Formats: sequence, C-alpha cells, structure tokens
Amino acid sequence: MRRAPSQQAFLRAVKEHPDALALKCHAYRNLTDVAAKLAGWADWTTMTTRPTEQRIADDLDLALSTVKRWIRWLRERGFLGVVENGTTVRFRKGTRCGLDDDGLGNRAAVWVLSVPAVELVGHDLRTDKTTTEPPSCTSRRGVQESPTHTREERSSTRRRNRISTTKEVAATPGTRKHALQAAQKIHDESTTLRRLSPWYIRHLTRIFVAAGWTAADVLHALDHQPDGTAWTYTWTSRDQIRNVPGWVRFRLSAWLDEHGRPLLGKSQRLAAAAAQLRAEQADMRERLQAMHAGRVGGPVEPPPRLSRAEALARPPVAEPGGSSRPGESYRAARAALDEKRLQREAERLRWLAS
Repeated sequence: MRRAPSQQAFLRAVKEHPDALALKCHAYRNLTDVAAKLAGWADWTTMTTRPTEQRIADDLDLALSTVKRWIRWLRERGFLGVVENGTTVRFRKGTRCGLDDDGLGNRAAVWVLSVPAVELVGHDLRTDKTTTEPPSCTSRRGVQESPTHTREERSSTRRRNRISTTKEVAATPGTRKHALQAAQKIHDESTTLRRLSPWYIRHLTRIFVAAGWTAADVLHALDHQPDGTAWTYTWTSRDQIRNVPGWVRFRLSAWLDEHGRPLLGKSQRLAAAAAQLRAEQADMRERLQAMHAGRVGGPVEPPPRLSRAEALARPPVAEPGGSSRPGESYRAARAALDEKRLQREAERLRWLAS
C-alpha cells in the first residue's frame, strides 16, 4: 500500500473496493461513516489521523465493537497503516506509580490513510504472511474473551448481518421474522431510532406490527397524533433525547384505545377509506341501474356521454306517468339560472359604464 494523496482519494478507494460493494446496505453505511470520520481527522500534509475509537463511536452513535470491526476491516485491506499503537498506563494498587509508564501517559493510536498499491490490486492482503505490521488493540485476539468457568467452551461468533430487507423474501405477516424486518426498516429510516438495535425496536413496536401496521405507519405515528396534528418538539437535536425507549413508548401510547389495543394506522385508514368509496360507487351504480330498469321495464345500458351543447339541446325526459312538458322543479331551476345570468350581465354593464 501507499500513502493516500488526499482524503477524497481515500474515501473513493474505500467506497469502490469490491469487498465494500458486496456488503449489506447498513454495513456499507457504517463502513463509509467510519472511513469519513477517520479522513475528517486526518492531517492534510502527512495524512495521519488519531481519533480514538470511543470518540468515533460516540460521534456516529455506533457500538465500540462495531467501530473496532470496521477499523480492522480497513487495516486488513491496506487502507490504514499503523504509525503508533495506543498506550494505556496501568497503575500499581495503592500508588500513583505506573507499572509501564513511559512518561507519555495514555495515547491514542495513530494511523496513516493509505490506498492499495497498483501491483497489489486483486491481491488478498488478509492471506499475506510477509507483512510486519505490529498487533494492536483492534485485532480479533484483543477483543475475544476466554471462558470463565471450567469445561466451558468458547461461544461461537454470532452471524453478522442476519437481517436482510432487500435480498431475502419478505416473511409471512405476523411472524417474528416479519416484525424484525419491519424493525430494521424503522432503524434505517429514523435517525433517532438508530441509537437502538432492531431487536429492541421490534420489542417496542410488536403489538402495532401484529395489528397490521407497517414501518411507515410506525414512523408516521412517531411524528403525528391520531387526529392528524403533528407532535411539537421541545428539543433542537436528537442527541437531547436521553431516554429514547421512553420517548417511543410515549408517542405510541397516544395510538392506543382505552383497552390498550392499537388504533388503525395510516395505511389501514387509507385502505378503509378507499374501500368505503368503492362501496359507495358500487351502490350508486346499482341504484342508477335500478332507476333505469323501473322507467323502461328492464335493465338498460347506461346512456352515452354527451357534450354540454348536446345536453342543453336535448329535450327533458318526461316523468313516469306524466306529460312531456317540464315539471315545476325544472322550471323553477331554469328561472333561477336565468335570473342569475341577468344579474351578472347587469353588473358587467355597470362596470363598463363606470
């Protein structure tokens, strides 16, 4: 690998790496966010950066283990070179004298932004046995813990990225897998709920998803009340919310009835309104067909559409059992229209005369 010419070149190389393009959407986002944070702290001349892993985790609202994993990913593929390992001073019990104190105190690790060299493109750096890079606290051996009890076996590493909202087939509605997929969508869409895990979001929204709510319905309920008015915000940043689960429970409690059952969500209300409109249209169509059938003695086809001029020139239809002359209601309506027309004409003439 070689030193990156600029922060933009470093980020572009990370985003275009084949292994990065094969990641899931949320994993790719976390990787690029960590890389951008490292590039933002880099020196423009030497391309060295030294933000602590805890600082990156706090700024991005990520777990410390997640930041360690993506920094190790960058190191294994030649995007980070170790300039100085981080140091931690250990003190002897009861004294202020450090066991391994070198006079420098606690120091953050220093990395240099780099890109894989041209001759190393396509070469798997993870299998290269000739590298002399010293181990650091971000290696896998540093974060694994040994068994604490006798005859206890080391627990297997949990499979990563087991939530998929794009590649896997949608789960059956009402199942735990379906609720987890909905929680993952909420986690990806809401910047406030990204501080919670998808499993915790599924726990908070389980009764609403079981009632037929979608992820969009939950997000709409967090911003709007059941009567359609928007919630008012007393904070200027999402970082001011100290108890995110309590905030979610309070907002969603407004969408529960007196028995604790969820109300209809936004999509369910729209679907019910559309079904009611279709039913009214079907009922009106049946009444129109019945009216025509009573007039002529049988079902007939609906009359063709006429233009305005043809409709005015067409003679009025006689009432059943009556004469062919217009009825009283027709003559009254026609007289009212003529009177309004004469009034508008008189007003126009007065306006022209003035």
